[in-house]
Amino acid sequence: MKTKREFITSSELFSGIGQDTVDRVAERFQEVSFAEGDVICQEGDTGDRMFIITDGEVSVRKETGWGHRELRRLVDGEVVGEMSLISEEKRSATVQALKNTTCLQLSKSDFANLLDSDPHIAQQVAIILTKRLSVLGRNTSQEILNAYRALMFSLADLADSRDPETGAHLNRTRSYCALLAEKAIWHDDYKDAIYPGFIESIYQVSPLHDIGKVAIPDSVLLKPGKLTDKEFSIMKGHSVVGAQSLQGVLEYSNEEIFHMAHRICLHHHEKWDGSGYPQGLAGSDIPLDARIMAFADVYDALLSKRVYKPPMEFDEAAAVIEDMGGSHFDPVLTQIMLDNLEQFEVIHTHYQLEK
Repeated sequence: MKTKREFITSSELFSGIGQDTVDRVAERFQEVSFAEGDVICQEGDTGDRMFIITDGEVSVRKETGWGHRELRRLVDGEVVGEMSLISEEKRSATVQALKNTTCLQLSKSDFANLLDSDPHIAQQVAIILTKRLSVLGRNTSQEILNAYRALMFSLADLADSRDPETGAHLNRTRSYCALLAEKAIWHDDYKDAIYPGFIESIYQVSPLHDIGKVAIPDSVLLKPGKLTDKEFSIMKGHSVVGAQSLQGVLEYSNEEIFHMAHRICLHHHEKWDGSGYPQGLAGSDIPLDARIMAFADVYDALLSKRVYKPPMEFDEAAAVIEDMGGSHFDPVLTQIMLDNLEQFEVIHTHYQLEK
């Protein structure tokens, strides 16, 4: 069991200070307890204290409009809100206890008193800020600029898009993707594949999955009925066209988020049994992000009205998804989705109202 001092020095703010200073800091930390379900801090509030988890587990979540989307979970020894003691920024996420949880808490006023009374702490804060600002100036700022330029270059290709499936469809599918990835990260098969930032990235880029449809003729894209074999062959070309567009983006920026977008565009119509297109990939050779997108795309299509079919009910759509597990879809992801169908239904209902 870690001591109070060991927990405190797990925070970056106090990791580089001497033992005497740690002792003074420890006097300022108070132990607080939260019951399962309690909100420890709320998205949008001004950060006025930090927390070090000593026992329990918390969820870090963002409001999405259809509910909270979990970003990550934190356990013993992990820290919440340490930079809020330095800045005046509002909290970017809500932190909620998943079980009875105990934390060490330091208020902003107590931290200010420590800064005023101990030069070692002030020196440590200066070191941290210098490191972060240095990284921000050298890497993050330029990467963000490059990423936005590249994204605008890609989105320019959408200017002439005529695909009627926009708006609510895009918001539903991006939310399905984020939810499925959020659930999959806790499964042994995927916990190492879903890297930090994966969930947010797939939420941001999944709406680009069909950008290649800008190249499909109106006579095919907008046909009010079943496509002929020739027309379907033309329609299938949208995955390659979309990937080619994003390949151009990658010449401007090598950001992983655009590699993900490229994979999703190219492979979201591949099938687990190898019968999909354009490359006939099978099993785990299909990128995980594209496998997730496949669920989102098909599930939304099943629940949506088309000129050639009425929308399915939730239970009908679930039965189709289950039947496709192991053929069209990754069987493990299929079960994860089926285990969380109620939340997928909430997303669909929420965005049904969007025009």
